[in-house]
Amino acid sequence: MAFRDRVYLVRATEGFQLMIPSSYVAELKKYPEDVLSARDAIADALQSKWTKFWPGHNVDLLTFVVRTRLTQNLVKLAPVLKKELDDIIATDFPACDDWTPVKWHPFALRTISRLSARAFVGPELCRDKRWLDTTVNFAVHVFMAGAKLQFFPEWMRPLAQYLVSDIGKIHRDIQNAKDMIRPILEQRVRDQDSTACEGPPNDVLQWFMEGMAEGEKADLAAHVELQLVIAAASIHTTNGVVCECMYDLAADVALQEELREEARQVLEEGDGWRHKESMAMLKKLDSFMREVHRLHGNIVSFARKVRKPIALSDGTELPVGTRVITPAAGIASDERFFPNPDILDAMRFYRLRQESDEANNRLQFTCLGDTYVNFGAGKHACPGRFFAGNEIKLILARFLLAYDIRLRPGEKRPRSFCVVMTKTPNPNVVLEFRRRRL
Repeated sequence: MAFRDRVYLVRATEGFQLMIPSSYVAELKKYPEDVLSARDAIADALQSKWTKFWPGHNVDLLTFVVRTRLTQNLVKLAPVLKKELDDIIATDFPACDDWTPVKWHPFALRTISRLSARAFVGPELCRDKRWLDTTVNFAVHVFMAGAKLQFFPEWMRPLAQYLVSDIGKIHRDIQNAKDMIRPILEQRVRDQDSTACEGPPNDVLQWFMEGMAEGEKADLAAHVELQLVIAAASIHTTNGVVCECMYDLAADVALQEELREEARQVLEEGDGWRHKESMAMLKKLDSFMREVHRLHGNIVSFARKVRKPIALSDGTELPVGTRVITPAAGIASDERFFPNPDILDAMRFYRLRQESDEANNRLQFTCLGDTYVNFGAGKHACPGRFFAGNEIKLILARFLLAYDIRLRPGEKRPRSFCVVMTKTPNPNVVLEFRRRRL
């Protein structure tokens, strides 16, 4: 409590970082990249120079495509992803005619990697186990390599990269991705030049091609960089929210029924799965997701590195090289912003959204705020949060409508793990599912 409104230093794996309270976020998020850099902060945290976690000069293209093209096509993608999810459940999920144990985390991870791949690279690769394994493992290898390299002083890292086995795994991931995406990319280029083609595919790979310079559209290395980065940035974070939501649902039968009834009214009357407003109409589910994200989101957020000296309004000076973070978990547990902050109140934001049109627009799962920084803040806030939000709603609603869900007898809601400065759901939890009799 003594530090919650103060600026203070913490020692992290990347060295000392300046922890700033929520009151500074509004001021700092206005600074441009050449003054306060999100990209430099990410590069430091993940040691991008060695781990290859960076889309090169196409970083602005990646942000534009995800924020604009992907978001604009959410309605068109919804029935495609619903069909893919139905196939996953039919082929990869147990029948669950009676209560059946399922290790949820690995199933959810496979599901999200496949749904994401359907939107990112299209139908050719989204069911290819090699592609799914590569995109999932690349993120793990980058995280592990970055963490291990930080144990070495900066001057040793050119040599240390050869001592960290995960670096070799990253290179293999990149080569595997090239081998798999090459024939698809070549076919896309041929189709682009063919008058017989019915029309361009509706996926991120195609939008990247359309946004690239003419001489780069067929650049295999550039496309692999983009695809691995977007997959690594999205799959595990989305899975974290899905798992934490499912664990809370399994622990609360009454909440299941309340959200199930909303999903039934919105999605099962008049083929709501195809209606463009359906996901936005799931306001109770949206509130539940935001509340789970508040309680189980990252420990810190809004990572930045100072490129030019900054003088804050209270006189605090940030010299060049200062690493800045904000305490997301501390903000989320501050009773000034959230009454009874340690309690899961699934309808917290649903009630608040009823108070005014402004609150209705401001308190959705994907909306940013100085007291809700799990998606970051400012220009560099997560551009894929709208796609992730729809993906999470799709999975949760589909399972709520089809299954009763519970923890195993005698078990309590599983606790999250803390790894470095992130929270992660317990990957070993077994839930029980029973198909609902309709």
